[in-house]
Amino acid sequence: MSKKDKPIPVTILTGFLGAGKTTLLNRILKAEHGLRVAVLVNDFGAVNIDAELIVGVEGETISLANGCICCTIRNDLLAAVLDLLQRQPPPEYILIETSGVSDPYAVAQSFLLPALSPYVRVDSIITVVDAEQIRDLRDEDAMLAADQVSAADIIVLNKVDLVTAEQLSQVKAWINDVAPRARILETTYGQVPLELLLGVGEFAIEKLHQRAQRDVHTHEVGEAHDHGHDHDHHDHSLVFNTWHYRTDEPLVYEALCDAVDALPTTIFRAKGVVYLKESPQRRAILQVVGRRAMLTIGEPWQKPPQTQIVVIGSYGGVDGEKLQAIFDACRVSAVEAAKSDKLQIALDWVRRNWPKAFS
Repeated sequence: MSKKDKPIPVTILTGFLGAGKTTLLNRILKAEHGLRVAVLVNDFGAVNIDAELIVGVEGETISLANGCICCTIRNDLLAAVLDLLQRQPPPEYILIETSGVSDPYAVAQSFLLPALSPYVRVDSIITVVDAEQIRDLRDEDAMLAADQVSAADIIVLNKVDLVTAEQLSQVKAWINDVAPRARILETTYGQVPLELLLGVGEFAIEKLHQRAQRDVHTHEVGEAHDHGHDHDHHDHSLVFNTWHYRTDEPLVYEALCDAVDALPTTIFRAKGVVYLKESPQRRAILQVVGRRAMLTIGEPWQKPPQTQIVVIGSYGGVDGEKLQAIFDACRVSAVEAAKSDKLQIALDWVRRNWPKAFS
């Protein structure tokens, strides 16, 4: 892999023993996501790979029909990743399942080493939590589990069907204490939309939205619903809202950074192309996964510039009007108007206080 290529994004999947990491991995390995995903695992035996999906076996690497390759981590994570980078074509995404007693901070720091940093980047740390068992851990186990939670961009709060509403509330309160900015994704059996885990490759807003519709029960915020329709048969831990933002007006970089910081914790994923004032000739690519965000300058525009952003959040946790206001405030006209208002306020204060302040 050449240094001229874009760094490959890496998701670190962590969580204490028995939380459900392997169940989540199995779903990725069986999904039709159309990406060359390399999955590094500690234990091949625990991964249930259907025989009909296997198209090739080479040493400790299994190639699957959907483009995934699954490799074991022997003793050296660095060597395993470097081996992946030599493959032709190289993977588009790397997902690493850590052992149940691993420190995700240590794993993430591996990718800051000079041998890896030009070629890979940590896209997100996702921690799977067993809602039923997490608060029963004690001593060193409890400390390790807390470290795994504190590192997370997204918490996959698994097995929520096994606890009462009161127990679930207590677990979420503990998570918020340990990781106040992490997004909490409630689920069962590791059923997580792949857009919240992967979502890489060439940007295609329509493809992202279509995959979200197929993979998980979603509602478009603002769409008409038959409120007399009974939704009780749905497990709302698996229901998400999506919302789209579009504008032909350029956005201001600093204002956009503030907007991303202001996104509520009920927003799990945002992705889009941005028409940026500071780089009007090229598309800016926005990626938000949990609390982690990245804005990079991409290819030149091939059509009239336009910002398009897709947001995925929890059911009932996507306030379209609030999000519209947050992103509208990033437009050049809004930023300039805000500056003008602040200047006018300052001038008015000087006029009112001139005799007292400068006498």
